[in-house]
Amino acid sequence: MTVNIPLLEASGIQKSYGATRALAGVNFDIGRGEVVALVGENGAGKSTLGKILAGATEMDEGTVSVNGMPVSFHSTKDALDHGVAIVLQEFNLIPEMTVAENLFLTRPTGYRWGWWKTRKSQVDQASKAIADAYMDFGIDPEALVSELSVAQQQIVEIIRSLSVDAQLFILDEPSAALGRRETDSLLQLIRRLRDDGRSVIIVTHRLDEVYAVADRIFVLRDGIARGEFDPASTSTDELVAAMVGRALDKEMHEARTIQTPGDAVLTVDKLVVQGSSSECSFQVRRGEIVGVAGLVGSGRTELIRAIFGADPAVSGTVVLGGTTGVIRSPLAAVRAGAAMVSEDRKQLGLHTALTIHDNVVLSYLAKYGKFWLNRKKLDADVAQQVDDLRIKIGGSWLDAGVLSGGNQQKVVLAKWLLSKPELLILDEPTRGIDVGARAEFYRVVDDLVAQGMAVLMVSSEMPEVLALSDRVLVMSKGAIVTELSREEATEERILSFTEVMAAA
Repeated sequence: MTVNIPLLEASGIQKSYGATRALAGVNFDIGRGEVVALVGENGAGKSTLGKILAGATEMDEGTVSVNGMPVSFHSTKDALDHGVAIVLQEFNLIPEMTVAENLFLTRPTGYRWGWWKTRKSQVDQASKAIADAYMDFGIDPEALVSELSVAQQQIVEIIRSLSVDAQLFILDEPSAALGRRETDSLLQLIRRLRDDGRSVIIVTHRLDEVYAVADRIFVLRDGIARGEFDPASTSTDELVAAMVGRALDKEMHEARTIQTPGDAVLTVDKLVVQGSSSECSFQVRRGEIVGVAGLVGSGRTELIRAIFGADPAVSGTVVLGGTTGVIRSPLAAVRAGAAMVSEDRKQLGLHTALTIHDNVVLSYLAKYGKFWLNRKKLDADVAQQVDDLRIKIGGSWLDAGVLSGGNQQKVVLAKWLLSKPELLILDEPTRGIDVGARAEFYRVVDDLVAQGMAVLMVSSEMPEVLALSDRVLVMSKGAIVTELSREEATEERILSFTEVMAAA
């Protein structure tokens, strides 16, 4: 009788961070040529389990075996030596090096006799790796990583990990920064890996991806395994209920409280950003959300960064908080009443080595005194933000780096809300946030808008753009090609503008 031994099997996995229990005796396995989706709310333990299985984090207790043999991973290299590779949610690229150098930095094929291969050989290999993944999307192998968009960096991270000779790939939120076309290419790549007999664990909050590629769904909640599900016989409602332990109010994913907007908080007039010759003009008024849609590389992020003063604009005018002209720095934008939640929380939103408490108050310490800080008021405000946003923590004095991605994003939002901005700029605000936390996030934004705040939002999540936006600006090649009202905006109509203009 033939016994099918799992490719990887984990038993009794336990992990804690201080008083926070991340995993409590989790058992997990995956077979050869299988795709398993690992799902759950933020803080459920998904990323922690994936990192333990790939050697990026050491467990407190438990056992792991590969091909029936016990293993002990103390690093990702140990795991890779046993055929297990991981794409981490946090980027691990070196910004000052080229794409080609990053792709082969830790791989013997990038070297000859201990030295880098010739630049041409290196670039040729990188071009082949990108082509083989069918995920080029304008990525130049000779470009510095620092010159790439977050979405392009995500693709490079994926290609680097998936181009190694491994039998099991663990993908932690691989599509978090990707648009529709890039995500479709990623899902095709996962299917090809499965067809080749390799296995994939995908950690994702996007349930459409789960149903598109998963053979099996493994649900975690509060660090405890809550069951395994067959995608073919499990509805979305059943899966969400298992993930969050309750039924969600669908209305929060489909609509918000619509009201009559007030006067303009932000006026952008003929603004031209770096790398574009197109002029962008629009307004954002009190009590409304203006969404910005477009394909990766359409100029969405470049536009809002120029408005916030994070990148220089070529020309044009920004009217905000009584100031007129191009905003020269984020400090000037904050003083004018703006706040921006960046798409890259690790690099631009958080100090992961600082505590949650210190991160929350970082943007507005002056509120608590010019010389002596009012610690009582400060601590009370931090506690209120943690409570309002339902940030899952073991204590506000833990380092922000130990939080799940979604809870880190909530800390970034809490930091800005303390400054009470008139304009809130959101760049991919729910990147890495689960379905339950998204509903909470939508409620927070809806409440802020109801109080008169103006919101400018960039999102690759088309349902999110349609659900939250009063108006949608559609961008392509650095230009606003059309503006659609809430009633006019549909996914098909937005895509028709973006894809036609991109092909022109």
